[in-house]
Amino acid sequence: MARSRIGKCSILLILMLALVPTVSAHTPLKPGEENTSLERALEIPNPTKSWTLYRELHEAGETEYYKLQLDPGERLRISLYTPTTENPNFAPNLVVMGPDIASEDILPEFVEVPDGFGFVIIETDRPEKPEYEPFTPTSYYYLVDFDMEISTGGTYYFAVYETAREGRYGVALGYKEEFTLLEWVKIPLDVISIHLWEGQHLGLILAPMLATLVIGFGLLIWKYGLDLNAFNLVGSTAGLLYLGSGFMILMQMIISLMGAKYDSLVILTIIFTLLPFLLGFALLRKVGRGRSALSIRDRVIFVLLGVLGLFSWAGLLLGPALAMVASILPSGDSREPVGEG
Repeated sequence: MARSRIGKCSILLILMLALVPTVSAHTPLKPGEENTSLERALEIPNPTKSWTLYRELHEAGETEYYKLQLDPGERLRISLYTPTTENPNFAPNLVVMGPDIASEDILPEFVEVPDGFGFVIIETDRPEKPEYEPFTPTSYYYLVDFDMEISTGGTYYFAVYETAREGRYGVALGYKEEFTLLEWVKIPLDVISIHLWEGQHLGLILAPMLATLVIGFGLLIWKYGLDLNAFNLVGSTAGLLYLGSGFMILMQMIISLMGAKYDSLVILTIIFTLLPFLLGFALLRKVGRGRSALSIRDRVIFVLLGVLGLFSWAGLLLGPALAMVASILPSGDSREPVGEG
């Protein structure tokens, strides 16, 4: 009966994961180099792929430049946004430059444009309410969404500037939702860096994870004492890390929805919250049923739960790794198994 439930749970999780790529997302791109001049413009690789950049203008009048190579028929798509924690008066402007763009605006004297290029300026204002982003999750003030089909092809530039003040801004580029395997599995770590960029403290970000570990181990020690074997310790840690990551997502969802427009995409965040919970409880239940020795099938299930955790962003990479380690550890002893009784 238990095996049947685990099998059904695995099928459900696989189906839920299969739905994820159909929803718009962006791959984080966080370059460290300075790009405050046209000569040092940051070149965007594969500019039709969906990228996000998390940047900051450090003073009024500072301008950051970006460079792209596009072919005829491709689209140049650029969105600007600011975090909800940013100064409400901070609204950076966008300048798009290209060989097939006609200049009709007056360019600020501190903004550079290549010889022979035209340009268009998109001035922005912060909207009344932020919009919800389900993957991180977070909420942003979206300032502009520029979309142009390329006719000539070649090199294009765009620049971001603010005349009156400094602040943090994000750029979303491209329109093809593509992920490499490494980009997908490291998203939980990228999400932490995004929340740090937003201005959150690392302690706040990790608080649900740390609380889950402390409370979870407290309950285990209270019930079973300090002599948990390696299998129970490693397997339980993996399960608690899964649960903790679910609580992290839940907390960020609640923070993000405060003052934001309600969006049906919150359902996607709920799915990403449920996945770590389901996998975490499955791990803890399996650890609790550890007997004198794990069967090959049991060990395969631990590996499967580790792989599913990796691809559903559960446990901050460490949880899936520990689940796989637990699959090769000797299990059980003369005591009552963890979770029984």
